[in-house]
Amino acid sequence: MALRITTIADSIGRTPMVSLAGVGGRLAPEICGKLEYMNPGGSIKDRVAKHIVAQLAARGVGADALLVVAGPGNLAISLAMLGRRLVCLVPERTSADRVRLLKAAGVADIVRTLDGALPGSPEHPAEIGRRIASHRPGAVYVDEESGDWDLAACYAELAAELVEQCAGRLDALVLGVDTGNAATHLSRALRAALPAVQIVGVEPSNSAIGEQAVANPLARRWLCEDIGRAYAPRALAPGAVDMWIQVSDPVAYSMARRLVQGGVFAGPAAGASVAAARMYAISAALQPAQRVAVILGDTARNYGDTLLSDDWMLAHDLLDARMLADLRLKQQDQYRGASIEDLQLPASVAVSEDDPMGAAIAVMAENDFSQVPVTGPARRLVGYLTLAAAQALVDSGAATPDQPVRRFMLRFSGHVSSPGAATGSSSSTTPRQYWLITPETPLSELSRFFETHSVAFVTDASRKFCLGIATKQDLIGFLARRSTHRF
Repeated sequence: MALRITTIADSIGRTPMVSLAGVGGRLAPEICGKLEYMNPGGSIKDRVAKHIVAQLAARGVGADALLVVAGPGNLAISLAMLGRRLVCLVPERTSADRVRLLKAAGVADIVRTLDGALPGSPEHPAEIGRRIASHRPGAVYVDEESGDWDLAACYAELAAELVEQCAGRLDALVLGVDTGNAATHLSRALRAALPAVQIVGVEPSNSAIGEQAVANPLARRWLCEDIGRAYAPRALAPGAVDMWIQVSDPVAYSMARRLVQGGVFAGPAAGASVAAARMYAISAALQPAQRVAVILGDTARNYGDTLLSDDWMLAHDLLDARMLADLRLKQQDQYRGASIEDLQLPASVAVSEDDPMGAAIAVMAENDFSQVPVTGPARRLVGYLTLAAAQALVDSGAATPDQPVRRFMLRFSGHVSSPGAATGSSSSTTPRQYWLITPETPLSELSRFFETHSVAFVTDASRKFCLGIATKQDLIGFLARRSTHRF
């Protein structure tokens, strides 16, 4: 079959729908997830961006025109993916991962805005965005909430996919609400095909979108991105949502982690929606023959520093009891207070930075070492050399056996840190940061060190002598001897 090559825009839509029966325990009704995060830009906003770009072209706006875009970041990512020039306005809570992605995509500038600014206030993204656009000739302000864009066809396509993938049998749709466009247009399109379908809107605790809510600029901030407002957006049509469910940050993030563990790499907003779907199924006493679809509109890959970070999740108290127990076992309990001294490592063999490369290779080969520590003046540890790299250098002629090790070793910088901090460069031409690891270092810290390193050099507290070399295999062997199999 001939290879079909399409544009990025052509690959938007037709996302899969999968059963979520294995996430969070089984319920009587069938709960399915519409994997909108599998759009090429990682979110449901790819659909919106595609339609906005088409409308810009219909209005005669050139492809090189600057777009000033307000929102949590996904729409901006989608527009950048489609090749548009952007200035982005994103709330303070927008993840650093998304900001990095926008910068890497060549976004002209990024402006952080207040999380809870109300319409009409000078701090509201719409006011800031229009001011910025007014100072840039030819710039266009883009905001889903403004009502300047006809998104009915965009969501009609999504609704048609839902009806088709559910074979016309759908009792409820659960989705997170932010601008209100998705809830408004999906409810109209779905009800035209399935009049009895229920629309369940999801928002964070303290959000004020629900029909009975009152705008509250002083409400406590929430961490869950892509859903929620401090006011009801004007794009949300009255009656579009049949039932509102508020979900707390811990529930949203813990469920998102459960989704990731189940192979569904969706983000916190999707976690909130799945949790809400389960709440709805229980409160409505749904039966086994009934089906609920959930929009999973954001990807976990945009939350490396938050959702996917154990430290961040712990610091913000977002792990449920089972996850917290699992993490405690993984990080501390499985080692039962043991330290590196309990690994009973063999004595280290080191080479001097003045030794020839040939001699260093011979030492590693004779002792079956994959790396060897390198010492400098007064036998102080200054770096290390790997057998694979050394042999490759000699074999290629880049190094000769008589040249000193110092010319080719991986050298540590003078800065000393403890295990678990950020890693240094792995380049042979750049000093690697040195992490102080001694026989007293707890194995729980050593385990964290191995999340970013392959080998640990154990020294005395003054770094004068290298006492041993540890690898992750040593930790695995230690746990096996203790009959603990959760590595």
